[in-house]
Amino acid sequence: EKSACFASQKFLIPAMAISKALCPCTPCCKWKNMEVTAWALDSSARGAMVISGIFLGVALLRTAKVAAGCTLCLDDTLDPLPPVGVNATCTEDPPCDGKVYGFKPSSLLAVMGTVVGLLAAITMPIIGAVIDHTNLRWKIGAITAFLLVAINVVQTSISQATWSLVAFLQIAAPYIYLVHCVVQYAYLPELTNDKNVLSDITAQCNMWQFMTQVFYIMIVVAATGATGADAIGSARISQILLVIWSGVFFYIPWAEMFQERPALHSVPEGESLLTLGFRRLKKTVAEMRSDFNSVFRMLIAVSFAEAGANAFTTIAVTYCDEVMGMTSTETSLLILVCLVTAVPASLLFARLTRYIGAHKSYMLSLVWWGVVTLVAPFFMSGPEHKANTYLFGVLWGMGFGWIYPTQRALYCLIIPGGQESELMGIYIFAGQILVWLPPAIFTLLNEADVSMKWGLASDACFFFVALAVTYVMGDFEIAQMKAKETLGKRVMGAQADGGDEEAVNLSNV
Repeated sequence: EKSACFASQKFLIPAMAISKALCPCTPCCKWKNMEVTAWALDSSARGAMVISGIFLGVALLRTAKVAAGCTLCLDDTLDPLPPVGVNATCTEDPPCDGKVYGFKPSSLLAVMGTVVGLLAAITMPIIGAVIDHTNLRWKIGAITAFLLVAINVVQTSISQATWSLVAFLQIAAPYIYLVHCVVQYAYLPELTNDKNVLSDITAQCNMWQFMTQVFYIMIVVAATGATGADAIGSARISQILLVIWSGVFFYIPWAEMFQERPALHSVPEGESLLTLGFRRLKKTVAEMRSDFNSVFRMLIAVSFAEAGANAFTTIAVTYCDEVMGMTSTETSLLILVCLVTAVPASLLFARLTRYIGAHKSYMLSLVWWGVVTLVAPFFMSGPEHKANTYLFGVLWGMGFGWIYPTQRALYCLIIPGGQESELMGIYIFAGQILVWLPPAIFTLLNEADVSMKWGLASDACFFFVALAVTYVMGDFEIAQMKAKETLGKRVMGAQADGGDEEAVNLSNV
């Protein structure tokens, strides 16, 4: 293992000059299993890909406006200059009633998010069944990684002439990204048979991904400032960096480290891969509803909470562009504020969770998200309130650092032993099933000429619904005791270390 690891390092170190002193996951140096390093590097590539979508999203909004015949201000014109005219004195884009493909330009990102969310909700059980019941896991992971890099190569050509193609690819890329995530998470429980080591791995790999996102934003913002690039130029810089970064950090793990896996299960007689995932999902949910009702209600809460949190970035980018008049650099700095705040916040609220319990802490995190998102539009109503945007960025960042670890901890405390594989698969699926709804509501309100502040505020409703469902999930202490009665069935371990347990059952994803 060690010799194979250092054989891979000959590609890693010259390419990105990463040493064990700089990498939080110390790739190839700390962990016995080389696939841990692969998991960390893949996470880095995915983290950069998420951030690049912010710069690309702002550029798509601007190009869509030009395509709709709108006039842009001089300080944010495109190259070449839009033929619809330029106002040299305005500080924010004049109102525009033009449409592209039947929608307002300001609805573009929300419509794209809705389409991706619907595709994911409909097809993820099928993808999970294929990964679980065939030996194609590695091939799907490698192919999706290649496709993501190839798509981003094409997207480096974003311009007024190519924006429609880039927008279409920005629907395909997030969907392929989700498929890739399903494959990557299939490897996670196979990395070690020690639950404490697994926690250490996930925590440090999350930090590695976070650091990637922070430095990625800093590099793009610095390059944008040095070149004086506009929104479209900033997107090009981001895409070029992403192609280099993801090319290296996808190639090393999938060509050098991740190994192929046999099928975890055979397809039952009379079943097909197209229906198997849905059938198993229905069966497991029915069992939880009858035997562990608290778990069933928790999954409903997760569906609404994840929908609100996942839609936040899409809605926030549009809101910052349309209402706040922020450039792509200013919007990326807002996301940077969120990221930097999330880490200390997660440590702070972890202490609170230990003190008051996961159930109460999770409900408070939902209150936090709901109130902050509901109040924000009233303090962020125009370009003159840009400073307030960064203040709310801190508050949202604290919310990100609070809600995710608390939500996962609460779920793990109440699920029955012996069914972790299935139930973690359902947990991932629950987080995707409604992600299309907040951007769809945002789009409907925007197309009906309702003020965009109500579009942003509508996202808060999802957290309040999740709060209500969590509140009525039943007595948490009883739910936890019921789960403890089944802990004898829980098996810790992974195939990579010689364990006998199954990997995450992705038929439910």
